[in-house]
Amino acid sequence: MEKYKAKLLENIRKQLQSWYKGTEEINGKELYKFLHSLAGTAPTIGMQKIGDAANLLMKRYMEIPGEMWSTEAIQQFLSPLLAVAYDEDSVDFTGEALSKKYAPEEKDLIMLIDDDPTLLIYLKDELENEGFTVMAFTEGKKALKAFFDLDPSCVIIDIHMQEKSGLDILEEFKRYTNFRFIPAVMISVDDTKETRMKSYQLDADDFIPKPFDLDELIVRVRRLVTKKKNMKELIMLDELTRVYTRKHLSPSFLRIAQQMDREHQPFSAAMIDLDHFKSINDTYGHLTGDRVLAGFANLLKQNLRTGDLAFRYGGEEFLVLFPRTDVNTAKQVLNRILNRFMEHPFESDGESFRVSFSAGVSAACLAEGLENTVKAADHALYKAKQTGRAKITAVEALGPVEAMRKNLRFAIVDDDPIIRTILQDLFQSSSLNEKFLLNVQTFEDGLQFLQSDWHLKDPHSFSFIVLDGMMPEMDGIEVLKVIRSLEHQEQFTVVMLTNRTSEEDITTALKLGADDYVTKPFKLAEIESRIFHLIKKISS
Repeated sequence: MEKYKAKLLENIRKQLQSWYKGTEEINGKELYKFLHSLAGTAPTIGMQKIGDAANLLMKRYMEIPGEMWSTEAIQQFLSPLLAVAYDEDSVDFTGEALSKKYAPEEKDLIMLIDDDPTLLIYLKDELENEGFTVMAFTEGKKALKAFFDLDPSCVIIDIHMQEKSGLDILEEFKRYTNFRFIPAVMISVDDTKETRMKSYQLDADDFIPKPFDLDELIVRVRRLVTKKKNMKELIMLDELTRVYTRKHLSPSFLRIAQQMDREHQPFSAAMIDLDHFKSINDTYGHLTGDRVLAGFANLLKQNLRTGDLAFRYGGEEFLVLFPRTDVNTAKQVLNRILNRFMEHPFESDGESFRVSFSAGVSAACLAEGLENTVKAADHALYKAKQTGRAKITAVEALGPVEAMRKNLRFAIVDDDPIIRTILQDLFQSSSLNEKFLLNVQTFEDGLQFLQSDWHLKDPHSFSFIVLDGMMPEMDGIEVLKVIRSLEHQEQFTVVMLTNRTSEEDITTALKLGADDYVTKPFKLAEIESRIFHLIKKISS
């Protein structure tokens, strides 16, 4: 029976290739005939979900006027069916799936650092089978660079690595995480007292000797992740900046808004964003970036008035609530703080530099609620950023506000039309659209991708590339080399798709700068979760 299933999927691919490569419109009768054939054949050979999907799309087809279909229209129409065809075991296809909006599930993220490809791949697979998302690194330097962007729930480090000792990596991690609780688990074939003591002296949270029992390792990692979550729930103040955490924003807003409503007093809110903060991290390092954040927060607290509340909203963003304060007064307060902050010098390795911030101020009230207030303040902040930074912009009245969204490009490079279609639909239908202006393009192979100059256009926009490892014309590894040779290569986040089991290929991809890899066949939820975590790189 399996050979018939494989044949059916191959026939689907051939039909899609035929339609997608054509330039002329397709007669709807061909589409209906294709669906009718699937509806009859698929259940017969045990692919019931594909048959159900085809039947539902046949009914939908009858409701759509017009005889001729464009390639884009067919691609969009068939995307739910193709999701089932690729991921039949994990997709529950119902009528509602036709209008599904994907919202990535936030799984706990584990960073795994080991230069042994066999163990790296094995542990990654097993931990992901247990519901974690795992980002794997063969080099400590790249792991340290990615650490702040990913904000992992736990780090697993092998002590004995060729390039750099795991103990040295642990020491750097703990120096970076002075104000954060991120558990670190050390693994090593060296189970001597000296090695264990050194690990604990460097503030490792656990030490697991090799060979280890996998079930025990998973339990111990899960225990540390749960402990981190519980601690985060109890903490009211952000560990680094010592202002309130975002978790306490909603109840604080509600309390103040209700009081201001009863007293008929004005109420304002401001969204603050440190200017060019990514450049500070890239130029001076994350430790200096942390000092800038802590220094700004300290100055902010010193210059706010009694009753004003500051929250760390995320990354370098802060939100301030101003009770009994109109928009103009709040703007004056922030301008005073801005001038003082710009006068404050920071130093790194003997070099002095100064930092500014931009802010957006909005009126706030109980009727509009926190979400609309934040959108309005964010809208004003966007205007401040667009008109030169280092300034405060205000909006006088609340009303319908479209959240300002950053540009985000996706390129899907894969010779399989099913994968191209379902990934394109996944991204275009995801909740990422609420925060980003998405531009998703697909390419049949690496050569077509490079000839399009997609990677050379708009070098200042952040871009994701989902890249198949093995393709005709040009291998995915060769495309990756081109991407990482570009001057603006840091703007690209690359996820490799591979059905290869070769440890060498996976190791090569990671060493050449792939941010992650996913082995085919993959689950759609797995791709969603990975993009959710990698998107943190550009969300600030």
